[in-house]
Order: sequence, then structure tokens, then C-alpha cells
Amino acid sequence: MLTTMLKHEIKNLLRERMTFVMLLYPIILGAIGKYLVSQNIVESDQAIGITAMLVTLFAGFAYGAMSGFSLLDDRDDQVLESIQISPISVQWYIWFKVCFAYVLAVIAGFFIIWFVGALDITPVEILLISALSALQTPIVAFFINAFSKNKVEGFVAMKGFGFTIILPVAAFFFLDWVEWLFAIAPGHWVAKAVQYSFLRPAIEMGLEEMQLGFYQYIGFGFLYNLLLAAVAFILFKKKNQL
Repeated sequence: MLTTMLKHEIKNLLRERMTFVMLLYPIILGAIGKYLVSQNIVESDQAIGITAMLVTLFAGFAYGAMSGFSLLDDRDDQVLESIQISPISVQWYIWFKVCFAYVLAVIAGFFIIWFVGALDITPVEILLISALSALQTPIVAFFINAFSKNKVEGFVAMKGFGFTIILPVAAFFFLDWVEWLFAIAPGHWVAKAVQYSFLRPAIEMGLEEMQLGFYQYIGFGFLYNLLLAAVAFILFKKKNQL
């Protein structure tokens, strides 16, 4: 049963042009980031740090949008209604789709960070950053479906939610208490973890100071993003009467 659903999900993602592009988008973005860094087109420390942060954030967001539009397709095709009379629970099916996209986001995020090579961090730290960034996947997917009835409205919701990526960029320029003004954004915590990784040599020499440590940003980020994912799922259930 699980293998059949997995094959079906892969076929659905490859069938739709929009979801297929979103599937490749983080990889393309990583290649662009690698080119900018390796060719010294991006030279200043802040520019390199922001580049590393953005390519990391976009992986989770893009796969969240992909998962969100896949759910919209299922709603349009009345797949969820059909599942209600099958042995599989609707909520189990939905979480399978979202978790599948989450795993893809983690893999893509890990590859992008490693491939760009802008951060001098261990594989475990890369995995933690990737896993945290990928938590945008259920948040974006459920919010898109909580406020959209079709793909047109879904595209508008996706663009609206995309503005939250601007907040971590703004927070990148603040190392004092001002950064907490932008902490409402899901990507804030992973962005700060990336920034800490980038500034770690200066922090260890006492030249820079941040509000939290790397693992604190990661830990609080997981808690906050899981809470947002739960809220988004509740809104999604109410909207679709599940």
C-alpha cells in the first residue's frame, strides 16, 4: 500500500508542470548560489551570508508550495472525498503527502548547503539546518489550502506567504534585541542559525555576539515551526471540514 502511494505521489508531482518546476527550483537555485560564490560575483561577507541563507530558506518554501498545490489538485479532483470511503484515513493520506515533500525538502536543503559551500559546518549541522528549513513545508502547504479554493487563489496565497522570507533577510542585519521583531517569520530561526554558522569564527574570537547559540536557534526554531505547522493544520481541517 505504502509503495503504491509513493509511486502515485511521484507520478502526480511529475505530471503537473508547476509542481515539477518547484521540484527542481531549489536545485537550480543552489547552482546559481554556487556560481555566485565560486566566481566571486558575491564577495562581501554579508552578501555571501545572505546568499547562503536565502538558498537554504527557499528549499523549504518551494517544497511547501509544491505540496500545497498537490493538495489543491487532490481537492479539485475530489481525491479526498474518494479516500473517505477507502480503508485509508484522509488525514493519514494528507500527512503522507506532506511528509513526503518534507523529506524531499531536507534532501534538497542538505544538497544545496553542501553544494554552495558558503558555510564551514559539519554534516550534522547541515542536516539540522536542512531539517529546520524543511519545516516550512507543512506550514506553507496547509496555509495555502486553508485560504484557497483553487490554484489561482493558491498562487496568491503562496505569494503572500512568500513575503515572510523578507523578514529573515531584514533580521540578518541585526545582532541585538531588534532581531526578535522579525522572529514571527518561520524562516527566522534557520536564518539566524545560518548566520551564526557564518559568523562563528568572529564570535569565537569575541569580535561578534549574537542573542543565542547555534543549537539554541535550532531548538527554539523546531518548537516554533512545529507549533505553526499544528496551527496551520487545524485551520486546514476547519476549512475542508475534515
